[in-house]
Amino acid sequence: MNIDTGELRMFTADQMKEFVGVFTPVPSELQDEARKALGGEESTVIDLKADTPLANWAKSERKHKAKSNRAKMAKASKRRNRR
Repeated sequence: MNIDTGELRMFTADQMKEFVGVFTPVPSELQDEARKALGGEESTVIDLKADTPLANWAKSERKHKAKSNRAKMAKASKRRNRR
């Protein structure tokens, strides 16, 4: 699933290697929910504003990603300011 856009796709293991930075694997506890959302299709878009388990998981992943980016930015800033 692309946690930024809500795009949900079914991939094989080989295909997933091509999209490593773009798509995040859905955790095993949400696999059934993801299959229901796909409904036999290859791809679908999840409403990220809805109160569903997939949308809530994507929100928490985005928050974790942003927190990580903030820490990296702060570390780089401190390094630059030491000079």
